[in-house]
Amino acid sequence: MSPARPIALCYRCEDRDAGDVYYRIVPSGLLAIHGLLRREGFDSRLFNFSGRSWADVRAALAGLKPMLVGVSHFTYNHAASVRLYQTVRRACPGAVVVGGGMQPTFLDELLLTRIPELDLAVRGEGEGPVLELARRLAAGSRDFAAVPGLSLRAGGGLVRTPDAEPWPDLDALHGPERWDALDGVRADEQPGFLVTSRGCPGRCTFCCTPAFWGRQLRRRSAAAVVDEMDMLRRRFGVTYFGIRDDSFTADRAHVLEFCRRLRERGLGVLWNCQSRVNLMDEELAVAMRQAGCDQIQFGVESASPRILERLDKAVRPEHIPRTLRACRTAGVRTSAYFITGVPGQTAADLELDQALFREHGLQDGIVSPLCYYPGTALFAEAAAAGAASPEIFLQGKPEALQVRRDAAAVRDYRELVAFIEMARPRNAFTETELRNHLGRTGECLSALLEWGRFAEGHGRRRQALMAYQDIVRRWPGSAWGYRAVADMLNGLGRKWDFRDWEAAATLAARGERVQPPPPPRVWDHGLGNNRR
Repeated sequence: MSPARPIALCYRCEDRDAGDVYYRIVPSGLLAIHGLLRREGFDSRLFNFSGRSWADVRAALAGLKPMLVGVSHFTYNHAASVRLYQTVRRACPGAVVVGGGMQPTFLDELLLTRIPELDLAVRGEGEGPVLELARRLAAGSRDFAAVPGLSLRAGGGLVRTPDAEPWPDLDALHGPERWDALDGVRADEQPGFLVTSRGCPGRCTFCCTPAFWGRQLRRRSAAAVVDEMDMLRRRFGVTYFGIRDDSFTADRAHVLEFCRRLRERGLGVLWNCQSRVNLMDEELAVAMRQAGCDQIQFGVESASPRILERLDKAVRPEHIPRTLRACRTAGVRTSAYFITGVPGQTAADLELDQALFREHGLQDGIVSPLCYYPGTALFAEAAAAGAASPEIFLQGKPEALQVRRDAAAVRDYRELVAFIEMARPRNAFTETELRNHLGRTGECLSALLEWGRFAEGHGRRRQALMAYQDIVRRWPGSAWGYRAVADMLNGLGRKWDFRDWEAAATLAARGERVQPPPPPRVWDHGLGNNRR
């Protein structure tokens, strides 16, 4: 058998979204498939074509001559994905063109009917189906009827093979090989985003995660996640991670083990995560803060009991202030996702959302209008009632997905966004709270750093320097203490000292041995207590 030709895995966001890192980074599932293929001996290449010219896209694919091209296709990048299929077919006429993601999973028949350039749709998790496709193509076969998890044209109609089994070992999908053979994937962005689980036990009507990944939560091992963070730190200099699980704290024992391992390794990294307000308590918040967590984004959606019930959040309103209080006591900053445009939502409901900022210390928020997505109970209900059609998902226009576009819904969205912008700075931690955080968490790295930044921002540079040097002393392998001193010196115009401390920060970020530069001398603005 001759060596298999390359495989191209492709992603492209819409041009309008190219300025947003959350849209332009490659979906984690595509990276996982890429790593698996390379581990199994296939010449997989992963392309992030976001923001590139279509002539460049065509040239890159034509030069590769792949046997298989996979496209990561979601609702938010539908138009770009369709054009990718068309570009692939012109550039690589002999390749098998496969689409995977939410759209091919839930709209397989519609896509295969409308897009002649698309050969196959992968439903659900793509690792098993794509690996089997690669094996068959390498063996010279194009008989895909027995490959699980596929939708394909046959006999003038659509054929769906049996669903593929979930990949059994998530740890195996996150090896270092997935960071090889990348084109257009930015080393300063992509490695900082981690996904440590699949599935969600929730049943929110607006979310398709349970239908795509399943409601059974499957986690990577805590040890493997910490190992990967260490590898990414050393290879790419990552010092801050965003853990993008839907509900990171759903398994309390697992999170505590992760935090323990992270503290014991002494990586000195910071991170944030997402969760639900009914899956948090003060003990957990303190453990997470001690391990470097500085923010949690909660899927609050609404503080109104009526709206929560309508969205099937399975959260009681009293969970929200209790969780915000627990995080504030531990020093973990809080942000919340809110939804406007829910049918029947009133000004009184939105007033309850605003009260979370005024009365309970919420520090940030992101507002989104309620939208239909394929695979959600919300859309299924609307489609059954004749209120929505799958055609909205083929338009490539975000506004087409909104459940409500009336003047009141637009006003509610704008008013809540404006209120959050105004409320955000008012809820920063006070000096008393920051001092309490130091005691509550045992002067952990993240609490010391926050205290130093506060002191520096108030002109108390010697206090700040004491905190930063404390970090350097306790966590010599962490870049955060070195970088904080470097930033202070840069702000003071001390370029020579700055270069020494910035060089130390760069070495520490990659896990290399660092000799701390001589302590700089700084002076406060005016008078002030210089004792921590």
